[in-house]
Amino acid sequence: MVRTRKADSDQLEERADTRKNIKVAARRLFAERGVEAVTVREIVAAAGAKNGGSLNYYFKSKEALVLELINEIFTDWSAVWLERISELDRQGGPSSVREVVDIIIRGPRPEYFTDPSPTANRFLASVLFVRRKEVSAYLDGMNFLVYRRLLQLIGSLCKHIPEPILRQRLVFFAWYVLSVEAAREGWVASRRRSDVWSGTDPQLNLVETATALIEADMPPSEITSPSRRTSRRQASRH
Repeated sequence: MVRTRKADSDQLEERADTRKNIKVAARRLFAERGVEAVTVREIVAAAGAKNGGSLNYYFKSKEALVLELINEIFTDWSAVWLERISELDRQGGPSSVREVVDIIIRGPRPEYFTDPSPTANRFLASVLFVRRKEVSAYLDGMNFLVYRRLLQLIGSLCKHIPEPILRQRLVFFAWYVLSVEAAREGWVASRRRSDVWSGTDPQLNLVETATALIEADMPPSEITSPSRRTSRRQASRH
């Protein structure tokens, strides 16, 4: 009986390790080469799994694995973001957009993550570049309330900015932050010397420039869409 229980325990531990190894290997390969360029066979081989069908056994498909990795990253980030928001709430809430941006950018730390390897931003960037609508729909369905709360806080501090403009800027903001963090992450993984990343604090500089992107002034005449501006010019000629 004791031997049977120990054998069952060892088997469960081996399965857990295999599942984790597949996720770690997949995230690294996706980060380095992009989601579309990596095959199931390559992921299984990189994970050191004995069974070639391990990925489909644990995750059903490559697509399901991708979604689980996205969920895992946002769950990890949300935990840290919530902690930082709570600290800010205890102090009376944010008084500037910069404070909220600082939470989004400088809040997450690798030691808090399920997988602390420097791959999260490059993986997310690789997915969003080719599957933006699919990922956006998935994130909407998962309803990550903490990230929504952060965006709502920014909106409450930017009531002077027209809603369509702010909505567009928040999309630009997300792409900008993710792209820069993915590039910085690649540098960390390469362990190469670079004055771009080591000369100053890159995350502090990112906070400042990302805040400026959201709060930038825009002349009223430039707020309308290009098509509407073209129509007005054509009308003025007649």
